[in-house]
Amino acid sequence: MKELTPPQRLFLTEILKRRLISGHRKYQEIERDLAKRWAGYWGEIALANYVKELPQEKYLIFHDLQLQVNGINFQIDTLLLSQNLILIIEAKNILGTLVFDNVFKQLIRQNADRTEESFEDPRVQAQRLQSLLRKWLVKNGLNLLPIEQLVFFKSATKTILKTNPGDRTDFSKVCKGRDILNKINNLEQSYNQERVDSETITKIGKFLLSQHSPKPINILKEYNLTKKDIRSGVCCPNEICLHIPMTYKRGKWICTVCQTTSKDAHLDALSDHFHLLGTTITNFEFRNFLHLPTIHTSQKFLFRLNLPATGKTKNRKYQLNSKKVATCGLP
Repeated sequence: MKELTPPQRLFLTEILKRRLISGHRKYQEIERDLAKRWAGYWGEIALANYVKELPQEKYLIFHDLQLQVNGINFQIDTLLLSQNLILIIEAKNILGTLVFDNVFKQLIRQNADRTEESFEDPRVQAQRLQSLLRKWLVKNGLNLLPIEQLVFFKSATKTILKTNPGDRTDFSKVCKGRDILNKINNLEQSYNQERVDSETITKIGKFLLSQHSPKPINILKEYNLTKKDIRSGVCCPNEICLHIPMTYKRGKWICTVCQTTSKDAHLDALSDHFHLLGTTITNFEFRNFLHLPTIHTSQKFLFRLNLPATGKTKNRKYQLNSKKVATCGLP
């Protein structure tokens, strides 16, 4: 029902890291956050690959479903919908020795250098999602199925799960790797009675998809940054180089570092502007952001792009559209 795609926050953090001015004090923080977001995405990819093995005629599958109830936005990594139950799966990709602390409801990673890191207990996260989804279903008159939740860890070999000595807490809803399929099978056996017909499931599935509403992200505001912290210019498309800015000369963009040339590298730059700085741009701003030699050159670019515009002369604003300009895609 909903395929897995790179999360918007990951996409925006990639752009921000590339565009941040050299030597910025926030660079290391953004780099760390980006690494965590990539790890989270790879965990969701691993989970998505496992659930592909489930019978398609039995489940409606949603990845990265984002809903809102009572003003609260919540995101579900993977949701399985069947005639028997609804299953929420929270994906994690944390390597190392992990200890579940049931006193303070946290997950502690024990590092080789004897330091420790604390994470929110993913079981608490999954229970919260279960509660919020129940409220959402009740509010929309769709509270027809039991809701279960599981916590999935990507690596079966590089993640060691432990708990405090003497702790007898039930960990039946936590699994690693391929064991996720066994957990789902166990739930199928526990909920072996159909609660609704296939037509109702299709109706619920379509309504869930129609209500998917990602929360708008202002990545600059999240890091307390402004336009002054962002490098302007066209980025070299050579992934080994990525130098900013390229120089425009005789109808093409030239990288002064690696000598790569391109005729359309400005499209990715405009996409960066769209996602970081705003969806409108004036001729003056267009020229400055792309480092074009004259205002007439920028006018020619804008004419070729054929962007919708409002206003006249100096106040004329062009509407950047993510579908009109290329987006810097992630794999």
